Amino acid sequence: MNSTVLAMISVVVALFLGFTVSFVVSPDPTGLLPVVVGVVLTGVLVPVFYFGIQRLFAPNKRTV
Repeated sequence: MNSTVLAMISVVVALFLGFTVSFVVSPDPTGLLPVVVGVVLTGVLVPVFYFGIQRLFAPNKRTV
């Protein structure tokens, strides 16, 4: 899969999941805390999804 497409998919999924979790968990969803937590979670989740999707779609290689 093209790395640019993979990066865009990772960012979109991480943005959705990060901000959803931050607004659901925060005590005051109208404040600045959910935005900060959403940005931090997005920054953490983008590489996780990027490398996870790469491993998911990579051809299976057996090492013996």
